[in-house]
Amino acid sequence: MKELLKMNTLLAKLEHGTASIARLFADYANFFKTKQGMFRGYKKTFVPRDGYFEDPSKMGTSVVATTVDEKFDWFNEQFKAWLNDVFKVEATNSAGANRVELVVDGKSFGQLTALELMRLKSILTNKDLESVFVNIPVRSDSEVWNPTTDPEYAGRKVFETDLIKGVTRTTEKEEVILKDPNLDPAHLPANYLAKTSVKSKTVETGDYTQQNFTGEWTQRQRAELLRRRSQLLAAVIEALKVVNDVAVEKPNLNVDELVNYLYKG
Repeated sequence: MKELLKMNTLLAKLEHGTASIARLFADYANFFKTKQGMFRGYKKTFVPRDGYFEDPSKMGTSVVATTVDEKFDWFNEQFKAWLNDVFKVEATNSAGANRVELVVDGKSFGQLTALELMRLKSILTNKDLESVFVNIPVRSDSEVWNPTTDPEYAGRKVFETDLIKGVTRTTEKEEVILKDPNLDPAHLPANYLAKTSVKSKTVETGDYTQQNFTGEWTQRQRAELLRRRSQLLAAVIEALKVVNDVAVEKPNLNVDELVNYLYKG
């Protein structure tokens, strides 16, 4: 028979978990804000034409190190485990109290007490958690992105732009001697200085390709997450109004005696 978890054990576990989750929120907020390059990659190739050199600026590969979905896999695993512990404690502490159903977008999240709703409100308004959501890396809407077909990213939520192909060109200059129609080229004066001119021509120097990759979310995905958080918070606040619409009870704690004890013994 499975041993029941005792409240004192759960509280000790939760104390450690709360410190860990605070670090998780802060670390993720900072990572999303400062490491956006980890979610982006590219591939560039260049083949020079005969007689021309390679162009290093048009060559290279940068791999998408991680995706937003991959980062949230670990984040949500830790977040769910901590939330379960938090609300086990709240359920135990608020046993027998009035409850109200929390409903958002027609979806029920359970019958909650005022204590549980206040705890949920506190979590949803946590500044570091909000910063995690606000700083989710998002890709540019000015480019067209499609799920990648690159085998290097198989099974991952990575997207790619169309492959860009192009030709590099440069302008070469050549000095040419201008002919004087008044002189015979075969009988030029000994001190004659011919007039010259510079002729320019455009030449093709190589062929290049470029393709960008990303593991970022879309602007809409992030906006939808922030919208759902706001709706959930609004529903919690409304549910608190309902569950708290009861007469106030006399406190179980004898406040006068407690304060007198502190000062008078």
